[in-house]
Amino acid sequence: MLSNLTQEAWDKKVIELGGSILQSWAWGGFQQALGNKIYRLSGETFITLAVELPLKAGKKYLYCPRGPLGAVEEALADLKNLSEQDHGIVFARLEPNTALDLPSAAKEVQPKHNWMLNMEGKTPEQLLMEMKPKTRYNINLAQRKGVTVREGRKEDLLEVWKLFLETATRNKFSLHPQNYYWQMLESLPPKHLKILIAEYKGQMLAAMLVTLFSDAATYLHGGSGNQMKEAMAPYLLHWEAINLAKDLGYKLYDFGGVAPAEKQDHSWAGVSRFKKSFGGFGVDYPGAYDLVFSPVWYNVYKQARLVRRLVISNK
Repeated sequence: MLSNLTQEAWDKKVIELGGSILQSWAWGGFQQALGNKIYRLSGETFITLAVELPLKAGKKYLYCPRGPLGAVEEALADLKNLSEQDHGIVFARLEPNTALDLPSAAKEVQPKHNWMLNMEGKTPEQLLMEMKPKTRYNINLAQRKGVTVREGRKEDLLEVWKLFLETATRNKFSLHPQNYYWQMLESLPPKHLKILIAEYKGQMLAAMLVTLFSDAATYLHGGSGNQMKEAMAPYLLHWEAINLAKDLGYKLYDFGGVAPAEKQDHSWAGVSRFKKSFGGFGVDYPGAYDLVFSPVWYNVYKQARLVRRLVISNK
């Protein structure tokens, strides 16, 4: 059923059920700021934020980022009720913490494999010793070269986004439009979101967005420029993010997605080696599932995706 929980009660329940920032009240507000309709559903044993996203021909689907949480079967019943009230909803894409007896989604949204660092009870010296020697060296090198890290402000967003864009172009991946990041900064309060910037004599070399929720600080988006790559700014940037999170009382630092261990030629192989060099451990999620409400329109959707992939691959 549609939730009547207050913001404080909502976040408390999300945390109790092991949820992330992607199921928080503030993330729902961010999605609304982007122009998306949201549904907050909850019961005694479950909770989920569902975001309504558009498809072709006036159809749409529901997306539950890293959710539902808790008793998923009860959440599925509520999602089905929504589809019965609005026949334009074709399916719901789910990303629960436990595997479901449902078809795997045509496309995963959040990474299936993440890399995390446990900071609880460890001194900075202990954390440094658990890193690869080369990573410790690069952190120290950046410091010796005069790279510094500071918290960013909204006024920094344009330059930060340029770094994100430079990185996306260099590594050939897609990027959200600038407005996406602006709305994120507007919607998520400082207690949930930080901009961190590594610079040399006022020149921005690398930047990242870090979310803070429950017991985890999560690296969300980042980028670095092509200038002064020898200064190793990204290493110091993550190290300072780890220290900030630890000082604020968070137990885990989530580096975000990494390539599957068995795929050495994965496009994320390089960035995965970088993340793993800080020490830590892998966390595997069951993946995404599609709860189908309209089989006919769902098949149309899948065929359209197939055609689009074929067109892109033939370019």
